[in-house]
Amino acid sequence: MSYEKNWFKLVLSLRGSVIKDIKYQVAVSMFIALIVTTIYEKGYTGFSQPSLAGLIPGIVLGLLLVFRTNTAYERFWEGWQIAGMTIFTGRNLSRQMWMNIIVKNLAEKEEKATYVRLIAAFFVAMTQHLRREGVDDRLKSLLEPEHYLNLKNVSNMPLKITQWIGAYLTKQYTHQHIDSFQFSALNRLLDQLVECLSRCERILNAPMPRAYSMHLRHLLILYCFALPFQIVKDLHWWAVPVVGVVAFALFGIEAIGLEIENPFGYDANDIPLDNLCRKLHGDIEDLIASDEDGIVNLDPNTL
Repeated sequence: MSYEKNWFKLVLSLRGSVIKDIKYQVAVSMFIALIVTTIYEKGYTGFSQPSLAGLIPGIVLGLLLVFRTNTAYERFWEGWQIAGMTIFTGRNLSRQMWMNIIVKNLAEKEEKATYVRLIAAFFVAMTQHLRREGVDDRLKSLLEPEHYLNLKNVSNMPLKITQWIGAYLTKQYTHQHIDSFQFSALNRLLDQLVECLSRCERILNAPMPRAYSMHLRHLLILYCFALPFQIVKDLHWWAVPVVGVVAFALFGIEAIGLEIENPFGYDANDIPLDNLCRKLHGDIEDLIASDEDGIVNLDPNTL
């Protein structure tokens, strides 16, 4: 029973639907069908042209739509995989930094906490970078004042944050607070964060070729506008709603591909990056708050 309720709730829900994006295309297609049907019903049978059925074979249009949607879904799914890898790497990096870097006084401990929080700031900055936005209040709350001022003047915010974390790790290695094996392991995790950023940028900066998208839309328009000429003789006034249903299906598939092609925005079907950022931030704050014996290497004699 619960499944049935959820099924019908999903059918009736407009959140995440592309109806609002294709309503004008469907309306125009039905309007053309109405004009054709009206003229045909007034006695001008020349508007019935079954031969137009061969103008654009349905199998060709179907294959183009399937290719368009599959290509967009691959980008969407890869975006999800990268987001998950960023969370995974961020958790590992923060845990290893917090547990392995030796601190000898409260000042060093607070400095370490500052740089561990930069891992959460990296994810937030990556989200803002992919949306082509600047520093917001959420990112500002994760940064020290000097970092905040510096970050406002750079073109690639997440990359700059990885440079700060890398410089901190080098400093700890120089001061022998971590050994060479730990230093190498931490830098590998940092490299993975940079790799996640670069893969997201590739998705963002390599959209579907414009010529392909334009040609597909031209074919969709031609098909939907020619459809009433093909079916008006058999369906009469029913041709109008039938054209509307066909237009809804075809333009809807194309709109879905367009929406999920860039999965980093604010659309209902995009990856919930803001929620993932909050999750990683919460995990890091829990890690910092769990200041128990054996977790933070703090020498009580130096307090």
